[in-house]
Amino acid sequence: MNSEYTQDVAFNSDFGALQTPVHITTAALLSGWPAHKFAGHFRYLDLACGNGHTLTLLADAYPEAEFVGLDINPTHIEQGQTLARQANLKNLQFFCSDIADAGQLNLKEFDYCTASGVFSWLDEKRQTDLFDVATRALVQGGLFFLDYCALPGITQNATLYGMLQQLSTEYSGSSAEKLKGASQLLAEVRGNNGQFFQQNGQANERFSRLLANAPEDEAHEVLNLQPRSVWSRDIIAKAQSVGLEFVGSAGLHHNIAEFSAHLGLPANSEQFSVATQQMLQDIAWNIAQRKDIYCKGAKPSTSSLLQRIGECHFYFAPGALSDNMIGHITTQFPAANLLTPTIVSLLRDHADCSTINALINKLCERYQAKLASPFLEAEKLVTQLLATRVMSLAKPIAPSSPQGTLCMPSLLNQTLLKQDIHLEHGRPLASPLIGTRLLLPIKDRLYLWALVFGDVGAAWDKLGDLQNAFHDANGQPITKQTFAAIIAQSQPAFNQRVVPELLRLGILQYR
Repeated sequence: MNSEYTQDVAFNSDFGALQTPVHITTAALLSGWPAHKFAGHFRYLDLACGNGHTLTLLADAYPEAEFVGLDINPTHIEQGQTLARQANLKNLQFFCSDIADAGQLNLKEFDYCTASGVFSWLDEKRQTDLFDVATRALVQGGLFFLDYCALPGITQNATLYGMLQQLSTEYSGSSAEKLKGASQLLAEVRGNNGQFFQQNGQANERFSRLLANAPEDEAHEVLNLQPRSVWSRDIIAKAQSVGLEFVGSAGLHHNIAEFSAHLGLPANSEQFSVATQQMLQDIAWNIAQRKDIYCKGAKPSTSSLLQRIGECHFYFAPGALSDNMIGHITTQFPAANLLTPTIVSLLRDHADCSTINALINKLCERYQAKLASPFLEAEKLVTQLLATRVMSLAKPIAPSSPQGTLCMPSLLNQTLLKQDIHLEHGRPLASPLIGTRLLLPIKDRLYLWALVFGDVGAAWDKLGDLQNAFHDANGQPITKQTFAAIIAQSQPAFNQRVVPELLRLGILQYR
């Protein structure tokens, strides 16, 4: 079955941090649903997986799990398969298929199914097909992640995209060339005081970003967005009609009523259906992009959050408990009222506890005499830590003995480090501890290269135009030899500052 979806240019997919198993599970837990497995063996299906960027990192981080990706673009599938081969990933499969034909693949028995960056770009029939595929593929209790453009926040951008879609029909060539011509034409209107841009600031800002980006990267989003904008209320009802119960939002703070209290939601909103409550929240936040989670054939849990989550391991990222970060979070989310200096100090002292229960027990020991209800306060604290992403759930990982030579055990991470060293913002590295990714700036990736591969000169040769970003103390360009000397001189500081965290994340090991 043919699709009108743009396939003549490849889409440069980003890593989908919100569609990782650990993040989806966290959202479900905060919404009152049972714990879902995000370690050991599970099966994960990604519909419209793009170039497999997300799937390859997940497959590397979860070697005991199985991953399947489906995409209509053969170039995307080839890119994903190539990286999987390079990284020797045996737990990952890719299929080139239209969603309308996915039923012929006999996909079934998945614990997770995700569809990111595709639903609002599909025609109405394929949107229905996508729901059918997800419902059939999921096990009972399986979780479905779906993002889509939603009203009211998408209104201005959807109108902008509609203009570009109409104008692009005046141009020939590839999708990128059509978009480039339409963008230049519309830019003339804006430059001549076009009132649409004067009166619609959100669309004006988006158009500026679009003009600054390569048309190849924008064509998929702009030229495929469907003209029918939707309310979340309708999508939730559609999902329910095929047996998928709304769980919550992958935007974790949206699952906590107190975090929206400052927006003046109606006091009696809880008397309405879940779908209507979500619509009211969308209006209050002016949501443009929904990231919903649904469950097949299960209901919310009757147990408390700590009962469901207490034995889980956790992770505080570097800087997550710093005064600056906590100050930023409490300003953004006034309802996070338990993140006080005293509590945060205690969290720093006990950040090495093995489980959430162990951490809470330490805190309760200190506060037993001051708290009227230690358990309820502890539950509220954990809720706030997770909802603000100060704390993340994590898999247990055995610490390596600090003996021998440091190495990078993941062939995928080695491959990404080598392939992306010339990019200012390279692809992230996979961590088996947190089941997601770690982003490192270019300088830290160069130090990591020196630590793992040794030959810094080879990294310099691959930097290309980025060589111009490095200067000596007088602001003059440096040579390969000077570059190598600078890296060698600064390597001990990197080893002290960053290597312990890379060891904790399982990205480095001793052998």
